[in-house]
Amino acid sequence: MFVEEYLQELRRDRFAPHALLRYARRAAGRAREDWVSNPSAVRSVWNIALGFFAAAFAGAVAISLGYDRRLAYDFFLRTALWIPPAFGFVTLYLGLLRDRDGYRLSALNLPILLTLVRLVLAPGIALFVVDRHFALAFSAYLLASLTDVGDGWLARRWGQITALGTALDPLVDIVFHLAILGGLHAAGLLPTWVFAVAALRYGMLLVGGACLHLFVGPVKIQPTAFGRFTGVMMSALVMLLMLLPVLRPGVAAKLEPLTVIALGVLFSATVVQVAVLGWYNLRLMQGEEQARGRVVGDVRWDGR
Repeated sequence: MFVEEYLQELRRDRFAPHALLRYARRAAGRAREDWVSNPSAVRSVWNIALGFFAAAFAGAVAISLGYDRRLAYDFFLRTALWIPPAFGFVTLYLGLLRDRDGYRLSALNLPILLTLVRLVLAPGIALFVVDRHFALAFSAYLLASLTDVGDGWLARRWGQITALGTALDPLVDIVFHLAILGGLHAAGLLPTWVFAVAALRYGMLLVGGACLHLFVGPVKIQPTAFGRFTGVMMSALVMLLMLLPVLRPGVAAKLEPLTVIALGVLFSATVVQVAVLGWYNLRLMQGEEQARGRVVGDVRWDGR
């Protein structure tokens, strides 16, 4: 999510302070031009934000009347405070709201909307987990997982793949999963070492991809079969970890340690994978290897 034409000059200047300031100023100017030239897209983003705000209020009303008033207040407050910065970030990159042929779109499409559902749900699910309302957490997490499957499928099925959606999806996944895993850790269901390994894995993916784009060139994220499989396994294990406290104590006591170990092994394996592929990419950047695409973590970053 960088402006490549400005990055080329930044690389030539070796990221000197004055070059960084010039890049930030020019990138901000580009974002402002995108807003002025596509006001319909700006209205679309904030209309959707208002819709999420209304949905969060309705959800809080339902929780207050049928479940727990204090939980409803906390849920609405956290979600309402999360929506403006989240949609502000989307607005900042409206220049990427283009179809495969590069034509500007005037509104967010359904696949992007589904991705944003996952983003908006993150603080609420984390709250449910921390306060140990596991039935609510499980239901909301299941909905979020369905949007994770649906956004990509619909984008490919309906030909609605956009640069913005392609960039947002992995970023939202990282933010979403870190929030949920952090909630599980705060609730005492996830040991510190497992959460630390998971945070290391997502941090390496995020920083590795950003460094490639900054120092090497434009990249395109392409999910691999291994990435999809580990994602499905992780989601299933997290849902099981949320569901166990709702089950009989004897069942939870037997399965919880096993589930935690499985998550720890899964995240540890992906950290090793990211480290090995990071080393391989370092060789690519140094010109010691040649390949058609650059690989980072569980995605293929293809500069074509």
